[in-house]
Amino acid sequence: MTLSFATLGGTDVDSIQVRKGASASEPSEIPKLDGKRFVCWCTDATLQTPVSWPLTLTKNTTVYASYNNAVPIGDYLTELLESYENSPLSYIPETMRPGHASHVVDPDDIVTDYSSFVSTSTILSGGFGEQWKMVVDNLLQSEVFFNALAVVEGLSGTSVEIFNNYLDKNPGDTAHHTFASGEYNVTIRFDGTCIFYVLDYTATFPVLGEQSAQIAMRMDVATKEKSVRIQLGEANALTYTATEDTYVFAIKYLGVRRAMFTIERTADESLEGHIYEFLTLSGVGLKSAADFYVEDGYMSVVGNKAGAIPGFTGYICELYDTETGKLLGYEVRETLSKLTYNTYWFDLSDVAGLTSLKYRPASADGKTKAAFFVNGSSREWVATKVGGVNLKTASRRYDLEFRSQYFYTYNATEKCYEVLEVSVPMLFVQEEWFEDFEEDVENDNGVRLSVTVKTADLDKLSEDYDTLVDVLIQNKELVTEEIIVALIGSKYTFTAN
Repeated sequence: MTLSFATLGGTDVDSIQVRKGASASEPSEIPKLDGKRFVCWCTDATLQTPVSWPLTLTKNTTVYASYNNAVPIGDYLTELLESYENSPLSYIPETMRPGHASHVVDPDDIVTDYSSFVSTSTILSGGFGEQWKMVVDNLLQSEVFFNALAVVEGLSGTSVEIFNNYLDKNPGDTAHHTFASGEYNVTIRFDGTCIFYVLDYTATFPVLGEQSAQIAMRMDVATKEKSVRIQLGEANALTYTATEDTYVFAIKYLGVRRAMFTIERTADESLEGHIYEFLTLSGVGLKSAADFYVEDGYMSVVGNKAGAIPGFTGYICELYDTETGKLLGYEVRETLSKLTYNTYWFDLSDVAGLTSLKYRPASADGKTKAAFFVNGSSREWVATKVGGVNLKTASRRYDLEFRSQYFYTYNATEKCYEVLEVSVPMLFVQEEWFEDFEEDVENDNGVRLSVTVKTADLDKLSEDYDTLVDVLIQNKELVTEEIIVALIGSKYTFTAN
């Protein structure tokens, strides 16, 4: 008896000879047809009835090849596992990352004692303001999750090989396959629109310790949009979606922080980003938001977070030079008793004529007030009041005050950057009185000081402040904590078809 194989346009498969009444096994050779994937042999030319192997022959018999449209599932998996590690830090100018040399300091170099005169050249300057620090906090915490993606790199080659072998043996399958590779459980699934790659395992992570982990990756095969969700224990999860020019991530961290970060790169390579943060401390929920823009050598950051300023309810616009990472200054809008104050703040490194500084804190009994002393003088520094007949008459046109700036140091044990909050003296000047600043200081303190920030930089700061603060006021209500929680979602679970 002869068993013949009608390949219906595919490559030939040799016929099989058996005795009458004997059984034939399915041939190992399968036909190949361009654009098609072989599924099975059928007993009828209409391809309705698959052959039940082994097949008993009582006469010469022909079986017919059945095909599916070829879906390159293995190729999709390979594509998913390429270029998935898309850290948000890669979108940020290098000078604005915490690891850049201009922001990394030795804790021993921080000036904390101003009880005697300190040269202004030794005072740290150029740290991050609180708005950019909030963004960086979330980026650094996201790095804990991105470090976990090294597991995927180590398994990707093995996974592709195992999955392709599975597809070769199960051509008619809908591509749901689970297997173990060492301590890792791997699930691969294709639902016709998206391909998924999910890893479940247990490992030890910096800061978090030992945690059960899941890395779930998804790619839309039509749009090529990729998203990744990483869960480390129950309290920590991050999900992100990346395209060529956009990036969105949502994060929950240590059970106290939930945040959403978006960034978009425009055709001219400028960046626009937004972050929304919900933080729970001592049972109190705090909401903060910030917008940031990178263009023409500047980074502008506008936000409403000011944990270092008790009771603050205003807005801050920070301006940085992206070539150096230097904080050029910031302007604060704060409304108190229905009065709005617009105040510039500058590093002392941008104040010419100020060479040394001393500070005397207020006495415990309140009899001695806090005071600064400048340039070796024993005379207390004083500041002009606005004066005149107006509601701001008792406010200061300018003054020196300590403000928090943020620097970083590298923790070699945990292999991460840690933030250092540094209280540094800065100069503030009310915007309306900026043109009178030099004359006011000379009249009040007998010294000639001037702000050396470039005119173009100061103009940029003022323009951003006048426009971007109002944009933030509108943007900050766009995202709720519920939206972030929904975006983070939950662990992936699959059931085989």
